[in-house]
Amino acid sequence: MNLAFCFNIKHTNPSKNLSAQKEADFDSPFVINSIFSALKSGGHQVLKIEADNQAYFSFFKNSKKLDIVFNIAECFRGESREAQIPNILEMLNIPFTHSGPLTHSISLDKTLTKIVLSHYGIPTPKYRLIKNIDQLSDEGLNYPLIVKPNCEGSSIGIFNENLVYSKLNLLERVKWLQHQFKQSVLIEEFIDGREFTVSVLGNNPPKVLPIVEQNFEIFLENMPRFASYEAKWFFEDNLPDATKAYHCPAPLTKNLQKKIEEISLKVFSVLNCKDVIRIDYRMDKNENIYLLEVNSLPGLNPNINEVSYLPIAARTAGFSFEGLVNTILNEAVIRYGIIPKKKIYHLLKNYWPQKFLSL
Repeated sequence: MNLAFCFNIKHTNPSKNLSAQKEADFDSPFVINSIFSALKSGGHQVLKIEADNQAYFSFFKNSKKLDIVFNIAECFRGESREAQIPNILEMLNIPFTHSGPLTHSISLDKTLTKIVLSHYGIPTPKYRLIKNIDQLSDEGLNYPLIVKPNCEGSSIGIFNENLVYSKLNLLERVKWLQHQFKQSVLIEEFIDGREFTVSVLGNNPPKVLPIVEQNFEIFLENMPRFASYEAKWFFEDNLPDATKAYHCPAPLTKNLQKKIEEISLKVFSVLNCKDVIRIDYRMDKNENIYLLEVNSLPGLNPNINEVSYLPIAARTAGFSFEGLVNTILNEAVIRYGIIPKKKIYHLLKNYWPQKFLSL
């Protein structure tokens, strides 16, 4: 097939400097080249298209010869930036991998995700959205609270000091985040307990990959127990052995594993997700599960010395990196009917571990 591969390249290193964080969602040249090579390994012709201000013209120029686009583009600006490339592709009638623009728009907005999923009985921590500092109120919320930019991914803007224990601290962090990010701020009750991330892969039916648990036991004494920007980009990335940062599969009872898997499949269905997503949860000491957020463009870093949760779960399930990338692609190809499922089954068989094909 003739493919386009759409992405954003990261040019900066992780930093608490907010100008560097503008590219935290993007992918390094190593990751871009790894995905490109994985797509080529499937026997495809692959055209690279960066999701910059010229992306529309590149897609328009090549629209007649493209069978599908492998899209991981985060884009640069706007509260629905992850939906921009899918919107362009829908307008040009070009098929693409991953979810549609509406799903991306909802999932990037943490509060909107909560509103939609809460309607379907999926629990999230108690919260309040602060659009204006004059609206700030902690009424009905129990400290400690965690403060987050409402429309960011990759833990951008979620620093260690965003875990607050008083209204004075809360006011300071909300003011600072609104000033720096020019967007609404989410405050929510901090769930003291374990943290999980769950990847869902495929479509008919989607399948839950092995659950990953954050390993807080290795955190330094002064580090709060959550996936802050510092924990994700400074602490974990500098570990001598990245596998110490997580447990996969997470040590869970069969009942808890089943509960998390059922919630994850429900989330996938409610948000009309496609091909692959990743979901973050916290679990309190009473084993209540709370959804934090949904990532409709989960990272695809194959480096086993760095923490990238979807590839970790896929490796544990028995996927090669090439197998994971081409499975996402093939699931989209089947979904669009570009190649009938009977003809592409042999390709799926080459990539899906047998235990998943038999489910």
